[in-house]
Amino acid sequence: MKNILALILAVLFLFSGCGAGNRSLGISEKTITDTDIIKMKTTEVSSEQIALEITNESKSEIGYGEAYSVEFKKDGEWHILKLKSEAAFIEIGYILEKESTCTWGDKISRIYGKLPEGEYRLLKDFTIYENGGTVAENVTLAVQFRIG
Repeated sequence: MKNILALILAVLFLFSGCGAGNRSLGISEKTITDTDIIKMKTTEVSSEQIALEITNESKSEIGYGEAYSVEFKKDGEWHILKLKSEAAFIEIGYILEKESTCTWGDKISRIYGKLPEGEYRLLKDFTIYENGGTVAENVTLAVQFRIG
C-alpha cells in the first residue's frame, strides 16, 4: 500500500511542474475534429469567464457535459494549460436537440485562474447520436479566443 501511495505521489509531482510560473503541462497532442455538424462560437470572453453559443446543425441529438480544457499558444504551438489544484467539473450530461442552439459558459478563473494576455483555445467533447440513441461518433471541437 505504501508503494502505491509513493508511486501516486511521484506521478503527481511529475505532472505538477516546477515553479509557480510554469502553467504548461506540455505541447498538446489533442486531435481537433473538423465537422460541419456542430458549431461553437464565443459570445463573451474575459480573463475570468467565457460564454459560447453551441449550434447543432444535424438531424440527430448531440450530447456534451460541463468539462472542457484550455490551451494556450506559445511559439506557434498549442500547450495544455494546467488546472488549479482544487479544480473540478460536475459530471452531468446535456442533450442538444437536432437543429437547435444553446448557450453554455463557465468562470474560467475557477478552473485555471485568471488568464493573462495571449491566444487561447477552449476544447470541448461532444457525442453525436444516431436516431435510436446509439453513439455514432465522439468529437472534440475547439474555439479560439484572445485575452488582451
